[in-house]
Amino acid sequence: MKNNFPTFSWAQFGVEMVKDLGVLIGLLLVSFYVVYFTSQTISRIFFLALLLLFFFLKKDYFWFAFFFIVAQGPGNFFADFSGTSLYRLPLYTFVAGFSFTPLDLFVILAFIKALTKGRKIRLHLEKPLFVLLLYMIFVFFVTSFLSGTTIEILAWNIRWLFYYSIIISFLYLVNRKLEIYQFSLLIFPVVFFILFTQIYYLLNGYEIINLFNPDFRGVTLNTVTGALRPLSSGTLIVFFSFIFSIFLLLDKNYQQSKLYLYLVMVTAFLSVFLSATRLWFVIFSFILVGYIMVTKKKFLSTLGIVSVGFLVVSTLIYSGIIPPDMLFQNPWLRVQQVFNVARGDIYSVESAMNRLVNQLPIMMKIIKQNPFIGYGFSNITMIYYDSDLGFFNTILMLGMLGLGFFIYFFIKYFELIAASIKKIRDSNTFKIQLKVMTILWVGILIGYFSTWDFFTMYFHKIFFVSILIALTEFFISQAEAEEVRSENLVWTYHILNAMKGDSNDTSI
Repeated sequence: MKNNFPTFSWAQFGVEMVKDLGVLIGLLLVSFYVVYFTSQTISRIFFLALLLLFFFLKKDYFWFAFFFIVAQGPGNFFADFSGTSLYRLPLYTFVAGFSFTPLDLFVILAFIKALTKGRKIRLHLEKPLFVLLLYMIFVFFVTSFLSGTTIEILAWNIRWLFYYSIIISFLYLVNRKLEIYQFSLLIFPVVFFILFTQIYYLLNGYEIINLFNPDFRGVTLNTVTGALRPLSSGTLIVFFSFIFSIFLLLDKNYQQSKLYLYLVMVTAFLSVFLSATRLWFVIFSFILVGYIMVTKKKFLSTLGIVSVGFLVVSTLIYSGIIPPDMLFQNPWLRVQQVFNVARGDIYSVESAMNRLVNQLPIMMKIIKQNPFIGYGFSNITMIYYDSDLGFFNTILMLGMLGLGFFIYFFIKYFELIAASIKKIRDSNTFKIQLKVMTILWVGILIGYFSTWDFFTMYFHKIFFVSILIALTEFFISQAEAEEVRSENLVWTYHILNAMKGDSNDTSI
């Protein structure tokens, strides 16, 4: 009898991924050419065509991956947002004072498409997210105008605030397990490009983007050694690739190359280490140790990571691509200052001392004048916002009340994951993944309560955080669905056994 049920093949999945990846790379190359070698008019037409294709075609995971990559500016490409720049994403002006980039239009169209064509899914975090949104709207109407603002400032802040709609858009449009995997696998290869741009900078003394956008990036030096410091441009792509390669490794049903996932992890970690960014080194190390602790295959995971890491480093050194001192000595001398900070010796770390002694007092002086509800989307916020001061920016913008609502969200988030982990059985595919998601968010909070504000002001950060929140909702829903299926199988098994017992009963 012919089987009419659809079958799934990992080999077919791999072929489909290669096709998607080829199209994505081609599309990124064409986008690069359009932005850096053609006029704004051609650029507007090109990106408008892409937006229309996204809205009317399927494969939403593909378009989310494309625009996520562009938003993060890997290698500093597509990262110039100066209004006068000749090498930037095009601007569309429909209303006086409000200009939209292709990224903005994508977020708007994605929200419309999600509401009209997507699969409606109720959010587990609906209440804390709604409360936080209401408070932000309150701050917008009250403090922004009282403290003084402009159309341009309002446009910028409304933009990043609306990017939180990606939580809904992504969850409604990309909600199948394989689509989530396809989305992540399309992003992974960009990590190799980012590492390439870092090595290029070390060897040539200038960023590769300057070949196409002259003088866009200056020379960055290691503050400890004075040597060149190759920053990881597109850090959140590196971060996403690192953590999601872990999620794929934890899926026992995933049958694509585990070696490739180890390679992505090692490349991402090496990129962060080369950048000599102390905070990201701490976050990556924390998540890596947490992953090794919770995985059931600790020895094999550690062996795989170490083996691939040794292979990558050996190749870079013995091929002469990068000298050993550039690869190890210069980054490590700066990264090791983490241990000085851990011992409380902040004053021996120049940048940490500067933030504590110079930058923070300036912001605190302003915060003390309006500590409860902050300054909203105002001129004052834009003047005193400091990218190095993490959660203090939340207080500046939204006040202590706003910080309280964020903490309320974090508490509800961890309570939700803890409750999900507790009620599902150990055999559930998603249990360990939810544990790693918890570790991931602790890592994010380490950054947030030290230097990195993930949650306000910059749209590429909101894009990333929104995807993570949507993925949390997805994992929890999938874990619950798997639990229901398991319970149904158990009940079916008992019913069949009972029926079998009745059929063997000859007492009548």
